[in-house]
Amino acid sequence: MSCTTGKPNFRLLDNNVGWSVDPRSSMNVTGYLQGQSGVSLAPLDPNALDPCQILPYVPPARLARGCYECEWYLVTPAPPSSLLLRRDACHPNWGPAWQPPFAPDDAQDLVAVATWRRWIAVSDHGKNRVIVSSRAQLLRVEISVNRPGPLAFTPFGELLVTSENTAEIARFGLGGDARGLWNAQLPSAGTIHSIAVDSQGRVWIVAISKGSWTLWRASQGDRTFTQQTSATDLQKAFTSAGLLTASTDGFTFDQDARHGLDATTSFSWYGRPVSSSEVTPPPPPQRQAQGQLITLELDSGVPRCEWHRIRVDADIPAGTTICMSVATTEDPNAPNQGDPSRETGWTNFPAGPPHPSDWTSSASGSTDFLIDQPPGRYMFFRLRLKGNGTNTPLVRRVRIDFPRITSLERLPDIYRSNPSAEDFTERFLSLFDATIADVDAMIARYPALLDPSGVPDNLLPWLAGIFDIGFDPTWSTTIRREILQAAPQIYAQRGTAKGVSLAVEKIFGVDLSILESASAGPWGSIGCKSTLEEQERHPSGPQFELNRNVRLGTTRLFGKNTSRLRLDHSALDSATIRSFGDPDQDPFSSGAYRLQILVPPLADSSPQQKTRLTNLINAQIPAHTVCSIRVGGTGFILGYWSAVGVDTCFVPPAPPVLGASGNVQLDRMSILRSGLSGPPTGMILGSNSTVGIQSIAG
Repeated sequence: MSCTTGKPNFRLLDNNVGWSVDPRSSMNVTGYLQGQSGVSLAPLDPNALDPCQILPYVPPARLARGCYECEWYLVTPAPPSSLLLRRDACHPNWGPAWQPPFAPDDAQDLVAVATWRRWIAVSDHGKNRVIVSSRAQLLRVEISVNRPGPLAFTPFGELLVTSENTAEIARFGLGGDARGLWNAQLPSAGTIHSIAVDSQGRVWIVAISKGSWTLWRASQGDRTFTQQTSATDLQKAFTSAGLLTASTDGFTFDQDARHGLDATTSFSWYGRPVSSSEVTPPPPPQRQAQGQLITLELDSGVPRCEWHRIRVDADIPAGTTICMSVATTEDPNAPNQGDPSRETGWTNFPAGPPHPSDWTSSASGSTDFLIDQPPGRYMFFRLRLKGNGTNTPLVRRVRIDFPRITSLERLPDIYRSNPSAEDFTERFLSLFDATIADVDAMIARYPALLDPSGVPDNLLPWLAGIFDIGFDPTWSTTIRREILQAAPQIYAQRGTAKGVSLAVEKIFGVDLSILESASAGPWGSIGCKSTLEEQERHPSGPQFELNRNVRLGTTRLFGKNTSRLRLDHSALDSATIRSFGDPDQDPFSSGAYRLQILVPPLADSSPQQKTRLTNLINAQIPAHTVCSIRVGGTGFILGYWSAVGVDTCFVPPAPPVLGASGNVQLDRMSILRSGLSGPPTGMILGSNSTVGIQSIAG
């Protein structure tokens, strides 16, 4: 693969391009197939899953989540006698869930609990019974089951109970009536850890055998359980219950004081608070201690190519390491001449086609390797992984650069006169060239950090700081990206009606209607609409919007009797009383710097959302202007004061407001209603409708 249109100058090995794995020489590694995360040591059990991927969705059998927020039930081990405990946001400490006289006083060894709506079921292993009771403890039923184990409710209220001595799953009603057996038998894969039923009625089984966790699923009608190779489908079928981890030491909730609970969220299986450090998560699946991957021959396309450098993108946890090795040749069909006995610690692994003495290896744990091999068109790459049985390195990508190009090309020829000196100088300068190349690559990638559509979510606040934009915590990631992309346009039009509309549209998703009083004032009467011929002759000329057929001498642009009260000119009930300003300047100041903004109904009509809308508009309009904001959506109102797209909702008119608190005037947003008993029913489009006997002023 090449990064330019010229000759290839690097090769990539990853899950997108492929690893060119030689299956004859690779052993104990996995993850090199397309769509996987990267190369790692293979698990001892290929079907074993990580418990941390299961526990948040299917808690242990001793724990069950209730219906309320942060409500949990716990059955304690025996001895002593087991208890059923309850905890919620109001009671952060565990307390008895059963109260006398309804609490069974002979509970011996409770091993599992399940909840459904107002019902609770527990398995009493010692008494060979299952107890089903209501949360109010007014009803209680005992079901005889031999050595009951984990149990679960279906979405329809049916109780499924497992038993230690049988592979069958028994079905019971809430009244204890037996309903037969589940159609599929339990898998013989070890001890049943927990059982759960999703919203589609599918039964999920978590089993543990010799420390390995396996996941099984059966739908209604299946005769056998199917083993799941990943927890992806489980995580889609259930929502996270809020459990962080659980082990023999106890369990930890993913909750804190911000959710109304005490900050101590780790408990022992007896319900006692413990430190989070005391609860050790269950170990992940056991893996191979050593693994090897050898590629097929990698073709540079350059005869006698000098391979330059290898860089690896990898995670190397503590207790693990990686080692890279290369061997070059001019013959793509090199015979297998390796001798495994020459390599200490790897005698059980295939050596591959090149001879062991032909390989050049990097330092253990190194992720950047300068190739020191004879020229050759083809190269074999070997990757060896070591782990501690639990942790494993993860290699996501390998980049191999060729041919060797260093800053020696820019030095005088005297530095290349001796082949040995030339080779040393090239390798010496490569140390500095590698650092400079990383800096150059960072500079080349820097413009991508200014692209809101491509940067990670956590970089959006930093990018917004460059534009002096503050994010509201309620804005989604999509809205934040749209705001950043529209920032140049918003800044260019800031202070204009279009700029305000654009900002509100990006954040709230509504289109404003902005009325400027000055543009609709008396001076607008002098305008006239240009003809089509004039627009074609003067495309950049003025385009007037008004056409009022004004004639000089016949139209009065401004009336003294309506601007302010003047003796012998104004009527007391139709003129404004003003005590400031020059009366002769009223034509110019009438409606100046006044805006009326009409907003269609918002999806979220809460007071907090309206406050955010007001703050945004006030931040976008010019400082010397005054605006009134009205959010519509109260009904379909006809008249001068309604706005199409803002108030035109096909719903019944609002309740009468005449006489309500506020400045209510006839002919100004007032609604009268008489002759109706109860609320109006509204109108139905496409049918004849009558909206009562209404009187709408305005």
